[in-house]
Amino acid sequence: MLAPVEASPPVPAPAIRSRRTSSDHVADALRAAINSGHLADGAELNQVELAEHFGVSRVPVREAIRRLEAEGLIEAAAHRRAVVRGFDLAGIAESFELRALIEGHLAEAAVPMLTRRNLNELTELNAAMRGEGDERRFLALDADFHRRLYEPAGRPTALEIAGQLRSRAERYVLLRSDHFVNDQTRWLTRDHGTIVRLARSGDGTATRAAIERHLGRLCDAILRLSRQRPASRQQG
Repeated sequence: MLAPVEASPPVPAPAIRSRRTSSDHVADALRAAINSGHLADGAELNQVELAEHFGVSRVPVREAIRRLEAEGLIEAAAHRRAVVRGFDLAGIAESFELRALIEGHLAEAAVPMLTRRNLNELTELNAAMRGEGDERRFLALDADFHRRLYEPAGRPTALEIAGQLRSRAERYVLLRSDHFVNDQTRWLTRDHGTIVRLARSGDGTATRAAIERHLGRLCDAILRLSRQRPASRQQG
C-alpha cells in the first residue's frame, strides 16, 4: 500500500507567498517529486493533505493537479482521486518517438540561427558532461545542452513539449539506475560532438538526422535498463 504523501514530503515546501502564484509552487514541487521518484507510479494525491502540507487552500492544489494532468504526469478520472501516471515500456518508447519528431524539427529549424557563440557554448557544455560523475548534475547539463541547441529556433511551444517529454524519460533513468552516467557518458557525449559539428557546418537536415539517431539510442538504453532492473530508488 502506498505511503501517504505527508509521510514522506516530496520536497521541502517552498515559500508560497511570493511573486509567483501558490499553484505554481505546488505544481513545481509535485512535478519535482514525480520526476525524482519520490512520488511513485500510482501514488494517490489527496488534495486536503496536500493543501495542509503546503499551507494553502485546496484551490491552488486543484489548479496544480490540473496542470500536471495536462502535462501527462497525473491521471485524474472523474469523481476519483488524482494519481501519478505510470508508463509501461511501450509508453516510454512512444514518448521517445515524439521527442525525435519534435526535437529533430527544432534542431533543423535552429541550425541557420546558431551563432559561433552558441556553438562554442554547446561544445563547452559537452566537455563539462564528460567530466561530470554526479547523475543528476549530468542530466541537468544534458538538458541544458538540448535546450540551448533548440532555443534559437524560436519555437517556444515545441520546446515546452520537448521538455515535458524529456522529464518523463529522466524519471525512469533516475528510478532504475544508479550507474546510468558511468554506463552511458561516452557515447552520449560523442553523439553531442557529432551534432555540434553538423550544426556548425550549417547542415540542418543532417543535424536533424543525428538528433533522431541520438534519441533512438537513448531510448534503447533506457528500455534495456527497465527490462534488466526494477525501480532501484526508494520511493515515498
